[in-house]
Amino acid sequence: MDSRPKAERADVRVRKPSRRFVLAGGSAAPFVTGAAADSVDPAVARCARWLAIDTEQRRLQLEWGALEGWLITHRSWYKLTPAKQAEIPEGARLAEIDARLDVLEVEAHALLKAMRPTPAKSVEAVIANLSVAARLIFVEDHPEAHGLIARAVRDLATFAGEK
Repeated sequence: MDSRPKAERADVRVRKPSRRFVLAGGSAAPFVTGAAADSVDPAVARCARWLAIDTEQRRLQLEWGALEGWLITHRSWYKLTPAKQAEIPEGARLAEIDARLDVLEVEAHALLKAMRPTPAKSVEAVIANLSVAARLIFVEDHPEAHGLIARAVRDLATFAGEK
């Protein structure tokens, strides 16, 4: 197992946020939640699936990191041979997480590739695309860009709700 950062997702549906939520300054991701199957626009469904994958990846990464730390501390993990590592139940879980992260990474990449050339056909699709962009740009690395994207999502959601 290698320590590697990978990106964090469940079914997803676009919902119009309440004015109270928008004024409270919620993050971009909540605008695309629930079951994407209800969406008329396939672009929204793709973004929703990508966000679900991202959420799952982040959850698994946290679990992987905590488990790896425990194995290092309590089992001298990296001093063990691969055969001995495979005998430890926690080691098996680490391998399961690693395999799942690999599958999710491939699916997420395919979804991003499909999103790029597809023009949005609705305000909801624009919101969904920007929600994905907000997750791709880490606030720690680019706080201004992340803030602008998150603000655009909130603004568009507000305008869409005022129809």
